[in-house]
Amino acid sequence: MPARVDFLENIYGLPQKKCELLLMGADDEKVLEAQDPKERLNIRMKYGIDDNDFLIITGGKIDMWKKQTLFLMDAVASINNPKIKLIVFGSVSPDLKEDVRKRCIEHKIQYIGWLDAGDSYKYFASADLVVFPGRHSVFWEQVVGQGIPMICKYWEGTTHIDLGGNVLFIKEDSINEIASCIKKVINDNQLYKRMKTVAVDKGMKSFSYKKISDKSLS
Repeated sequence: MPARVDFLENIYGLPQKKCELLLMGADDEKVLEAQDPKERLNIRMKYGIDDNDFLIITGGKIDMWKKQTLFLMDAVASINNPKIKLIVFGSVSPDLKEDVRKRCIEHKIQYIGWLDAGDSYKYFASADLVVFPGRHSVFWEQVVGQGIPMICKYWEGTTHIDLGGNVLFIKEDSINEIASCIKKVINDNQLYKRMKTVAVDKGMKSFSYKKISDKSLS
């Protein structure tokens, strides 16, 4: 993240020219494999989600430090649109398992447990929108590299994932703000198309592991 480069420069006094950011990204082979339309269809069929449903996916750890996923579940539940669906995956701390369980709504909001790294590519690729309402994780860069529009929580030093419109940021841990941002994307088809175009045209190139490695060796 850019914040780590700033840390090295500001705390340790390293010269800027020696602290260039090396991005995390997405595995090109896994991205290509996940783009198979059959993968999207199979995942959606497995969870009772139609091809024309608007599927939101989020993933990662859910614990006392990352409770914002619960706000996302509440936000989706508050949106009065039967075509909006949410899949949540990741580990859940024991003290929050009941909170997650009681927020699940058949076919609309589903928690599916943990996924290994390879499967996460396929699930994200089946989504129309990926939402990360909490702290940063390596999934953020992966999803940019997969060319998928995102809504993310704003943290200083993480705006490198925004390549000109593929990401919308939320500023607060608020059910209302998350719901409002999701509805903004869903109700404005031109906005969504712009987000998707930037995600595919810029995100998949900038956050490709192959492109990143080529740049680091040049």
